[in-house]
Amino acid sequence: MTTETTHTGGIHERVTALLEERLGLLPEEVTRDAKFKEDLGLDSLDMVELLTLVETETGQDVDDGTAPSMATVGDVIDYLAAHGGGDAT
Repeated sequence: MTTETTHTGGIHERVTALLEERLGLLPEEVTRDAKFKEDLGLDSLDMVELLTLVETETGQDVDDGTAPSMATVGDVIDYLAAHGGGDAT
């Protein structure tokens, strides 16, 4: 049985690995509270790539109203947890 903490922990690991691999970030930089633009230095192109990856993980389009609210790593983790992302290996 998977608990919510275990589930979101697994998603956090995947998001962290993705950001490290794609953007060259260090693991200690990718915290739940890290803001994509201010703390991690993502530009608009990086954000489009991140949203594309979120859509791939969930199999759903991220609507225009939701995308701007994803300002932190935690926002993406919570979105993936709520929309079924992170279940595939």
